[in-house]
Amino acid sequence: MKITIRLLSDLSTTAGETYNSLVDTDVVYDKYGIPYIPAKRIKGCIREAALEMCEMGIMEKSQYTRIFGEAGYQSCEFWLSNAYIRDYKKTVEDLEAFESELTAPQNVLAQYAYTRTQTAVDQRTGVADENSLRTIRVVRKGLVFEADCGMENREDEEILKSAVSLVKHIGMARTRGLGLVTMRLEDGDEPECKHVMFPSKQFYDRNKISYTIHLNSTLICKTENGNQAETEDYIAGSKVLGLIAGAMGQTAYREMMSKENMVVSNAYIKCGQTRCIPGRASWQKEKDQSYDADGKMMIFDLLYEPDCGSRQMTSSGIDYIADDKKVMTVDTEISYHHQRPEDKSIGRATGNEDGSSFYQLAGISEGQSFGGFIYAGREVAEKIIEAVGTLKHVRMGYGKSGEFGDVDFTLDSLEEVCDKNPQDTVKDAVITVLSDLVLYNKQGILTAEPEVLKQYLEDILSVSDLEIRNPFFKFDTVGGFNVTWKRRKPVFYAIGKGSSFILHSECGFDIQLLKNCFIGERTTEGYGEIIAEKFLRGKSASEGKIYISKYSDEADHRKLDGKTGIIYTLLQDDFEKKAEKNIREKAGEFTSDIKNESGINLSVLNAAVAKIRVLFRTEKSYEAMSEQIRQIEDEKKKNICIKILEKADPKSIAAETEREIQKNYGIEFHSDMDDNEKYRFMYRSYIIDLKYCVKILQKEQDA
Repeated sequence: MKITIRLLSDLSTTAGETYNSLVDTDVVYDKYGIPYIPAKRIKGCIREAALEMCEMGIMEKSQYTRIFGEAGYQSCEFWLSNAYIRDYKKTVEDLEAFESELTAPQNVLAQYAYTRTQTAVDQRTGVADENSLRTIRVVRKGLVFEADCGMENREDEEILKSAVSLVKHIGMARTRGLGLVTMRLEDGDEPECKHVMFPSKQFYDRNKISYTIHLNSTLICKTENGNQAETEDYIAGSKVLGLIAGAMGQTAYREMMSKENMVVSNAYIKCGQTRCIPGRASWQKEKDQSYDADGKMMIFDLLYEPDCGSRQMTSSGIDYIADDKKVMTVDTEISYHHQRPEDKSIGRATGNEDGSSFYQLAGISEGQSFGGFIYAGREVAEKIIEAVGTLKHVRMGYGKSGEFGDVDFTLDSLEEVCDKNPQDTVKDAVITVLSDLVLYNKQGILTAEPEVLKQYLEDILSVSDLEIRNPFFKFDTVGGFNVTWKRRKPVFYAIGKGSSFILHSECGFDIQLLKNCFIGERTTEGYGEIIAEKFLRGKSASEGKIYISKYSDEADHRKLDGKTGIIYTLLQDDFEKKAEKNIREKAGEFTSDIKNESGINLSVLNAAVAKIRVLFRTEKSYEAMSEQIRQIEDEKKKNICIKILEKADPKSIAAETEREIQKNYGIEFHSDMDDNEKYRFMYRSYIIDLKYCVKILQKEQDA
């Protein structure tokens, strides 16, 4: 299903932030500059319409609660995505294919929105209040927006359609001419969602299933302390575990978990098809060092080279890194929201004790892909793949019934985890902690002590002389919330992801035992993942230096043959701006030429400009204006008018501007204006500039 919204008047869905000081109230738009209507705003309007239907007895209270939920007690069965312009995906593809300064967000936004000014009037005096002038940006009327939506219980679909159709206004200033819309809920078959990308015929005793989560909208991953204004930069394994539990059903999930300890790793940002891992805390760089012109930088692994000499070292600042040493950073964002008062006659949030509030939500930005692994035995792996294969539209995280959490979840591949690898005995290994370690000491108390970590490792390796050398530990806060029990989990400190150290044993240990290894507690949720690499003794000088590089997308750009025409519209807009600039320069050149002439009569010049102004109103073409000027009887006035016209030939300026665009963007462009339209457009600006130039000359002469 989808909701279609047609704007019958200009619309302002303010985001609570502005691009610059010129606009006091801005609209909501994405990173490309394309405006959209947040799902929370749409859903709030539909909820208000449904509430009115309840008050009039048209909708039952039970239906209202089923559809929209009840805070703290019942989740809603109706989910809704942001509303984007029609052909949004094709427009984005065109913008990405032609990436340049032309497709800057503010240039794109100008094609869909414009600014209006408003002020407050003193009712007693009838004049504008001081300092009350405000500029507001609005989305142009006539645009059509579409929002994907769905319901778990389709028996309430008809009553929901009625509620949607009752919404006639949306956004701010609804009583002042903005936000008039028509909205309707349309039927439609949900697109087929394929979540299992491999033939699920062969399973092993122990399986490693690779999964990918691609974000179609912002995903809110609250920090462990529950602060919604902060977000994690990864997707916790517990969220994926909850998705699997929902697909299976609580009974089947509990039965499955009672038989075997399944492990779901955290999902970290992907570089192409590769899952990145957290950067080591032991990776450091020289103070004030930055990337060179090639986007590369040398860092030092202090596990191999602990003696820095006279160098001043600082953290490398690497969040995640791929196998080829490309550094990745997760894009996050903050969105601003409000809740209206309980008294709906108050049309805005006040922040007072009336049930209204202002708040902000932090999340991981859309368009990014994250990857992880699921480790399970044969029977459990079969059940997981079967359950995931039945999923339809997948939404995750906080606010998933609104504008957040729309994702593509896929199981990509399956491979065997061999528990009988050839023994590989080493005395030293580099251990990197990939997810927070939850550890208990012998007294059953949660702790982050390295000595307790060593005891866990000794139990796994069956070695009693382990030493943790040269440690670089990070410490994080671990907590959480149990949705089923509606209770907070205990908050405590843990050894954080990115921690690294050298594990040493004089007797030696089998490093293969640490392959695909999770240690500590709550490993089912992704905690305790580590990776072990051989410590290359005697090669510290070379191993301590690592050359990293920034990740860059080297896509092919500069294509005009788009699908929506947005690039041509932007080029036409750029053509008009550059043509106006060129016409102003022509007016300036004419003024300079006049100054250099001796004995210029300003009264004649003023009369010539006035004559051109009159002819511009009556003549429809440049040629017709030229013909009329040549019939002027006053020779002085006629000669000046001819000079003015010859200085700015619309065809020549248009050709010059088109060549400039071709030079800037490397493509051939021709304006869709005909000759008469070019004349009307250019001479409108030309005459204004000429009037200004004459005034300047008059002032200079009077002085």
